[in-house]
Amino acid sequence: MYKLFIIIISFFFLFSFQNIIAEEKLFSEQSTFSSLAKKSLLLQSSQYKSLIVVVGERGHILYSSNHHDWQQAVVATKQTLTNIFIHDEQTAWAVGHDAVILKTNDGAKTWEKVFSDIKAEAPLLDLYFKDKKNGIAIGAYSLMYLTTDGGINWQRTELNLSKSNAINDGAESSEFTDVYDLHLNAIAYAGEKRFYIAAEAGHILRSDDDAKTWQDLPAPYHGSFFGILPLSFNEVLVYGLRGHLYHSSDAGNSWKKIDTASKEMLTDALVLSNGNIVVIGLAGTLLLSKDNGRTFSNIKLHHQHGLSSVLENEADSILLTGDAGIQILSQDDFTIDYR
Repeated sequence: MYKLFIIIISFFFLFSFQNIIAEEKLFSEQSTFSSLAKKSLLLQSSQYKSLIVVVGERGHILYSSNHHDWQQAVVATKQTLTNIFIHDEQTAWAVGHDAVILKTNDGAKTWEKVFSDIKAEAPLLDLYFKDKKNGIAIGAYSLMYLTTDGGINWQRTELNLSKSNAINDGAESSEFTDVYDLHLNAIAYAGEKRFYIAAEAGHILRSDDDAKTWQDLPAPYHGSFFGILPLSFNEVLVYGLRGHLYHSSDAGNSWKKIDTASKEMLTDALVLSNGNIVVIGLAGTLLLSKDNGRTFSNIKLHHQHGLSSVLENEADSILLTGDAGIQILSQDDFTIDYR
């Protein structure tokens, strides 16, 4: 009887100890709550109707329904998060380092980890969902994952890319993809099965068959591109290192350089509801176009904070994120309102 008692007690303590370890592991993987989270490094933002969500370092995710009062979400990772896609008022996904993919089903209040690939040793940098089931996530070293079940399962896929990389500045064709894997920095959807990817080393990719195959477009610049903004089905802007910004009217088959009067890295772009286009970048760079992206004015801000994402805000203003956290910028006088 005594031995049976010892066995039962031993199992009880073993079970309790395992539960404690599991709880500690879960807690250690969760992002830490901080009153300064909205002033920390926040890398990307997204909006669906009144819901705005921003993501950044240490697994920080903040959400708001009125653009001013921010709540920090419960997040099942401490990894730096690089991008977010919101499908509707309840459903969204975020990606980040260690190829982590998170999902929320409750309007950004809590986020569960649905995928991670530590062995990839690379971050995911962007993602897009055409509908609630079918999504694509891309990242460094040609990382590309697809889901057809709403992010429950993710399959690694190869970048089906032609080996002949045309360069339209007279240079010889590059065989860059034979030696290195491309960093895929941003993905955008132009409609009717057409996707674009902005990548490193002057590579701009386009797919006309729902991301099944890709062609390497003629690129006007050998440096990295960090973002791409479709203005219509055939019209597109691409931007990247050292203030380089280009416009195409033929789906990327040819490009025209736009003078930005800037040498700073450009990081994000947005078409406002009034038709104006905003492009942002490091060192407080803000470019504004009122002619559908043909020309841009360089707007001088009262700071040189690095800017990483831009959204249209309420009351004729824009919401910026970057190394100073969340900022509100008036479109009327371009003065910063630190909230």
